[in-house]
Amino acid sequence: MATGAEKTQGMIDLLRTWQGIERKAMEQTAEIIEKTDNPFLRIIMEVIRHDSLMHHRVQQTIVDSMTRGAISLTSEEIASIWSMIEAHDETEKDVIKIAKQLREQAFTPIHRLLFDYLLGDEEKHDSLLEQLGEVKKELARATQ
Repeated sequence: MATGAEKTQGMIDLLRTWQGIERKAMEQTAEIIEKTDNPFLRIIMEVIRHDSLMHHRVQQTIVDSMTRGAISLTSEEIASIWSMIEAHDETEKDVIKIAKQLREQAFTPIHRLLFDYLLGDEEKHDSLLEQLGEVKKELARATQ
C-alpha cells in the first residue's frame, strides 16, 4: 500500500505531466494564431491559449501547496472582503442574464459559439464564487 508521501508524489508527477501538456497546448495555439488572419479562428485559439496558461498556474499552485506548504485561508481573511465578493457575484449574475439573452438572439453559428463560450465562462465564475461561499461557511463552522 502506498504511503501518504508516495500518493502525494504521484499526484505531483501527474500534475507536472499535465503542465507539460498545457505548455504544449500554448505552443500549438500560438503557432495556429501565427498561421491565420481569420479573427474568429484567432480569438478561439487565444481563448484556449489563455485557459491553458491559467490551468498551468492553478496546477502550479497545487504543486506548491504540496511541496512548499499548505494553502491557508482564515475566516477573517475571507470576511474582510466578503461584501466585495458578494457585489461581484451580483455583477456576474447580471452578465449571465445578458449573455443568455444574446445567445437566444444569435443568428449565426459563429455568434452562438462565442456566446456559448462567454456564457459558460460567466457561469463558471458564478460557480467558483458559490463554492467560495461554501468554503466561507466551513471556515466559520470550524472556528465556532
